[in-house]
Amino acid sequence: MFVGQYDHSLDSKNRVVLPAPFRAYVSDRGYATRLGSCIGLWNAEGFAAVAEKWRQMRTDSEMSAATFRVLMNNVENVKLDGAGRITLPGSLLEGFENGAQVKVCGLYDRVEIWPAHAYLEEVSNQAATPEDLGRAVDDLGI
Repeated sequence: MFVGQYDHSLDSKNRVVLPAPFRAYVSDRGYATRLGSCIGLWNAEGFAAVAEKWRQMRTDSEMSAATFRVLMNNVENVKLDGAGRITLPGSLLEGFENGAQVKVCGLYDRVEIWPAHAYLEEVSNQAATPEDLGRAVDDLGI
């Protein structure tokens, strides 16, 4: 499970350090694709579940063949290097700048990698109120 957020930077070779708690989940192979303003990263098992959902949506005619093709053709394999970094393909880096700060965030079944400025904008536009958080905790019974 992926949780937490970390500040890192994108180096001149399009590499970003994957936080230590996330490395074990993506140790052998990861799958990355663009998710709007960020990059989504899954381990092999997590991405297999996502791809199966996409395939089922295509089978059920909830998704066009063209959309399915674009989704699957824009997924990239990534692998950790010895320093715990992944190299992000240039095709996924629109809006990212070399040397710029990025937020690496856990989102349960995936990691999201955001340009720091876009993450701050996203969070400020969709901030949960203390009341919303309190209700969520109450609904969980904790």
